Parts: sequence; structure tokens; C-alpha cells
Amino acid sequence: MRKLLIVTHAFPPNPAPGSARAWRFYKYLQEFGYETHVVTASPQDEPQSRVTWVPVPARNLGERILRKFVFPYDEDIQWTLPAFHAAERLIAATPMDAVLSTVPYIQDHIIGYRLKKKFDLPWIADYRDPIVGNPFRRSTGIPGMADRFLSARFFTAADLLVAVTDYGRQAWIRRSPAVESKSAVIWNGYDPEEPIAPKPIPPRPFRMISHIGSFYGGRSPVIPLASFLRLVRRGALNPSSFRFRLVGALSPVIADNHSELFRELTSLGCLEIQPVVPRQQALDALMESDSLLLADNNYASIGHTVPAKLFEYIRVGRPVLALTVKDSPVERILGMSGVPFVTLSPGMDDQLIDARMIQFLSLPTGPVDLSEQFLSEFNGRNQARTLAGLLDRILDPLSIGSPVYDRNLIKHTTAV
Repeated sequence: MRKLLIVTHAFPPNPAPGSARAWRFYKYLQEFGYETHVVTASPQDEPQSRVTWVPVPARNLGERILRKFVFPYDEDIQWTLPAFHAAERLIAATPMDAVLSTVPYIQDHIIGYRLKKKFDLPWIADYRDPIVGNPFRRSTGIPGMADRFLSARFFTAADLLVAVTDYGRQAWIRRSPAVESKSAVIWNGYDPEEPIAPKPIPPRPFRMISHIGSFYGGRSPVIPLASFLRLVRRGALNPSSFRFRLVGALSPVIADNHSELFRELTSLGCLEIQPVVPRQQALDALMESDSLLLADNNYASIGHTVPAKLFEYIRVGRPVLALTVKDSPVERILGMSGVPFVTLSPGMDDQLIDARMIQFLSLPTGPVDLSEQFLSEFNGRNQARTLAGLLDRILDPLSIGSPVYDRNLIKHTTAV
């Protein structure tokens, strides 16, 4: 069995959304001929086979300087060196056939790049979010220069570049046509063995609309909440019939800039804001909600990625209100999933937004059956099979000289 080293800052039990993708690769690649080993910054509740935890160094002046001037969106930059040394020791004890790193954060790719250079191992660079062209990262000044400098080296050195959307891959190709032959799309997805399904809705006098996850930057709940308040003030909605529940961190900037909106909705009893909770508690809230709110919005109005929670939302089978842009990957996945949904975007005028809010709040809340296409294409086991096939092409001497990207090989992950 071939051996693959996975470098990922976030890994279960860390509840960060990206940890689930690394977990699915770790878990299911073994069914397709790859023994997976992990180097991570996430502490483990108990020792786990083939998982090496590398503690994050205490944050010092050097870390603060790097975060302030060079990598403002990447935490634990100084974890890079001890994690690289841990990977060196692991490779010395257990020779690896390939390395996969997954970002964010950028240091995961820095480690993958250095391992590629030192051991001449095939390297798969997996991008859960883009680095260049990411509306949540600074494109100017030293941070922008650092991102472009490192990205150029990653793109040159990696044997395979993996995007989570076709939009992301096409953006790469427009920027650097040479990457077309060594890039692929493996969407985010779900673990078929994780029990996520609709639960009975508890007796309550209102319809609960839940958002699970944090709001930050341009990702904000203001559009639907402002619409709801307008409709209440016009007498079009009864505030006691609906409640929005936001579970997760709310950026102080968003809270301060819209304090009156949050205050009024809270006083009406139709908004509750809860802090971050353990994953199982968040899933329980998700599965017993009448309908769900998904935020895919950002300052640049780019549908550049797919929030991992989308697949959890869809598996509940109840209505989804999605803040996204027209024809985004999120909109297309919702459209093929079978769940009822309504989209809102910043470019819409208030009249259209309000009409769509009424449409969404009128949808039946009974769970629906999901499409077979969704259940197949975003199944984590199938996606691991796809990745194993791509790895085989890199490692099989017979495939040398042929493009890594094969539409037939990965068609089930690019059909959306």
C-alpha cells in the first residue's frame, strides 16, 4: 500500500470547517490503496493512529510581527518550522510516496513545498480557498506581495493543484494557462458515515431559521435581517411567527455597524445570537431547524468557493436561504440537490429582496429527498476515490508525460 503524508493545520476534533475535508481524505483514501499519515496543529482528544500532533509554539513578538505585516490572515505562522521538522522525522521513519497539503493556512503549503524540494516527493497542493484572488485576503502591500510570491512557487512546484470549485480552477487557468494540465477539481463534500438527517421539529410557536458558523469580513447576515425588519414594519410579517438563530462568532465590526438592527430584532423576540458551540451541539441545532440561512457573500461578490456547511445544510433537506451571487457554485449545487431554496445577493434592490424573503418564509418546511446526483457527486468516499486515481496517475511511471487532469476520471466532481 502506498503512503501519503497529509499536512493540515486543522484536523478533528478541531471544529474548523476545513478539518472535515482532511479527515475524509485521511479516512477513505485507505480504501483505495493509500495509507494516510497526518501532521497537524490540532490537539487530539486521544492518540490516533498515524496522526502526529505538533503543538503550536507560544505566540511571541516574532509571531505578532509576521501576522501584522506579512500574513495577517494566517494564524500560527511559527508552527511552520516545528511542523516541517516533525514531517522530516516522520518521512525518515516511514518513507512516503507523496505529500498533500491543504490550505488555508498558507503555512501548510509552505511545508508541502519544502518537503517537495528536500525529498523530491510528488506534492499535491489542495486549495480549500484560493490565496491570490481571495476576497478575504489582502491583495495590496506586503501581504499581497507575499501571497503572489509564494503562490507562483507553489504553482510551479506542485505536481497537482486541486481546487474545490470549477470557478476556482478556471481562475487559475486564466492567470496561468500552464496549470491546466496539472489541476483538477474535487469539490467539498460530506462524510456518508456521519449521521446528519432531519430531526423532528420541537413544538414551538415560531419558525426557526438557523445559521451555523461565524460572520466576518463581507460575510454578513444584514441583508436578510434588514429585509425581515422592513417586512415586519410594513405589517407583512408577524415577528412572533419567526426567529433567526445565529450560532457562532459575529464580527464586532458587523455588530457595531448594525447595532440598531440587531437591537430591534432582538427586542421583538425574532433574533437570538449564540456563541460558538461544540460540533455535535451545532449539528443538533441544524437538524431540528425549520429552515436554514447560508452565507456565501463577501466584499468582492465572488462565488469563489463553497462553504463546507452547505453539504450539511442540504442533508437536512429543509429550505435554504442562500446569500450568494448569481450562478455561483453554491447556487448550482443547491439547484441540483433537490432542496427548496431562495437566493439573495447584494446587487438586488430592496423590493426584490423583500419579495424573495416572503417566498422563502412561505416554503413548506417538511424535509425532501435529495437527488441521486448530489448524493453521489459529493460523497466523501467517491471523492477519495477520485483523489486516489489522480495520485495513481502521478505515481504510475506509465502516466509520465500525460496530463494529470482527466475529465473522464473526475467527471463526477465537475458536473455541477
